[in-house]
Amino acid sequence: MMKQLSTSLLSMLSTKTRKSSILGLILVSLIICYTLPSTTLTTTTLIHHKNSIQHSIVSKAAEPPIIPPFEEEKYLAYLPHSGLSNQRIELANALLLSHMLNRTLIIPPAFLGSVFGWMNRAQLEERLEWLTTPKNFPKICQRPTPGKLPTYVQRSRCAEYRHFGALAWTDLHDFRPLQEAGIKIKFQYVISMKQIKEDLQLNDTDIYLHQDAQLYDWRLYQNHSEAVQLLQNRLNYFDSFSGRRYYKVLLPRHFQRRTEKLLYLGGIFGSTRFNLIDPQDKQMQEKIRQVLHYRLDTPLGETVKAIVNHLGGKGSFTSVHFRTGDNPFKKEVSANLKAFVKNMTEIVSHETYVQHHEENELVDLAHHCLNIASPPSFNDDNSNSGQGANAYQFSTQHLGKRVKVYIATDHRDPRGLTSSLMPWFDEFPCTTVLDDLPQHLFAPLDGLTDVVVPSKSLKSFLIPIVDAMVAAHGKQILTTPRSTFSKYIEELHRAWVQ
Repeated sequence: MMKQLSTSLLSMLSTKTRKSSILGLILVSLIICYTLPSTTLTTTTLIHHKNSIQHSIVSKAAEPPIIPPFEEEKYLAYLPHSGLSNQRIELANALLLSHMLNRTLIIPPAFLGSVFGWMNRAQLEERLEWLTTPKNFPKICQRPTPGKLPTYVQRSRCAEYRHFGALAWTDLHDFRPLQEAGIKIKFQYVISMKQIKEDLQLNDTDIYLHQDAQLYDWRLYQNHSEAVQLLQNRLNYFDSFSGRRYYKVLLPRHFQRRTEKLLYLGGIFGSTRFNLIDPQDKQMQEKIRQVLHYRLDTPLGETVKAIVNHLGGKGSFTSVHFRTGDNPFKKEVSANLKAFVKNMTEIVSHETYVQHHEENELVDLAHHCLNIASPPSFNDDNSNSGQGANAYQFSTQHLGKRVKVYIATDHRDPRGLTSSLMPWFDEFPCTTVLDDLPQHLFAPLDGLTDVVVPSKSLKSFLIPIVDAMVAAHGKQILTTPRSTFSKYIEELHRAWVQ
């Protein structure tokens, strides 16, 4: 059709103007070809919701992933939320994505204590900015004081501040292996758009803000066929405690195509957020997982090692990580308790135990708490490994329930008269909980302070982490079903003990 149009026009032109007209037609043809839409490269990904299907172009699947050459450093940021275990999962996802996009990751502090859950970007930004921007918090958030009327005014933000602490992630994990592998990191303690723009010298056009519609807003799939099949079969959902939720399916180019200096995501929690097929990305994901094990060469680690040695050494006791304090675990306390008793009874009936004694001392085994006997190779720092002449070793089902057990729990008073955990102590009387431990063992935590408010001690905020880390040193550990924190403690147990 273009050829016929060109011939007709040319026949009407004089010889004098024909040459210039040909050049003009060539130019018009090039403009038309350039503006025609490509129907062979664009893949439309369907985003399934419960009552509708929304179409959104998120990738060009026929093209290989393209990351433009960097003339300047580009950044990736995200908004943390929820408890520390969930924040660690967010951090792992962010580290992986920064590797895939070759962007420097802006890492916020680790937030301890009672941390607010997911919410929309504006709300998260507002609360994080107020809590991390330096100010005279002790004066602003004074506790009620006679004669000082302003101190009696209820401040919800101050209540949040009192139950909130900020710690550098480097006090929990050693990031050097990731940095040596090429991941670029920038720690950012003040979480505000104003501060980030100032630090990175950005304006609004330099920033892409990703808006989440829900907690699990999207998942990324490297396998295009898998993504298409997932959508065609309407399987892009998950069943949560609050019901079925549908999520967007993204291909890598969705983020790779962003050219802004800062790609600013919302929350990126979720252990299944990334579905990888690239071997190098999988290898990096595993490396990140290992790096995000709690380190033991810090005041936190020294505290844990002191408590473990006090209990008899690594692998000399069994453990339980028992979540009870919040939903949905609060509703399952009774059922989980029965399962823990049953499973622990089975475990202890097959162990060999050790009881140390002085030379020529008679030991009444039925009234002593028993350590589990471990081979010398199990660990080098056990003070009670079951070796030596002055130690009884035996195996008996009847004495097994006198094995030493350590329970890590968020229960406020596990030994209280009305405690739902009391039946456990009847079954296993040699159980130790955090409150049973001598206070001097926690001394290494005294020097750890808040990165935003240096006068604020983080000791009380770190106790639950110590509790869980100690439990991970048991020879065997029972954990709370459906708890991401419990899954992490199992992972630490495999790394440290098994």
